Amino acid sequence: MKIQIDETDFKQLSPAVQRELLERFVGDSGVYSRSRRRDKPAQLDWRRPVDLTPEQAQRLVHGLSEDHRRRLALFTRKNGRVRMKEILALTGETDLRATTAFQRVVTRRLRRLIEDPERKAQLIAWDFDATKWDEDRITIVDGVYYVSESTAAALRSCLKPKGNAEK
Repeated sequence: MKIQIDETDFKQLSPAVQRELLERFVGDSGVYSRSRRRDKPAQLDWRRPVDLTPEQAQRLVHGLSEDHRRRLALFTRKNGRVRMKEILALTGETDLRATTAFQRVVTRRLRRLIEDPERKAQLIAWDFDATKWDEDRITIVDGVYYVSESTAAALRSCLKPKGNAEK
């Protein structure tokens, strides 16, 4: 038997029916696509990083640059907590804005992956208590970025840490 539904007819179906049809006939490949249902975390809090499942972690890292993958792998080797200087040293960067660009890319991908209408979700948070300042307390010299323990484990399951990647 062959069933064919035109795109315009499909769009007229309720979201629940669309989702059920896609899950039944397309299945769950584990790779991100726009037709997939977005996962909704229980409660988003802008002060805490989101907990990723292994499937979400796989979808997050799919298509990331090698440098971004290496930075995320660093979190898996350091139990989810990485000093800012370690992130910079990993790719030979000296400008602090490199960590901001990395965090922006990962956050944008995360917010597309999960349902986040208020734009609160973040994968990587800053430990304010671990911040190191210069003598005049004007410029941040070092500090700690962190991901949740479950996210570190989920990332570990889909990233293969390289023994020599740490410098």
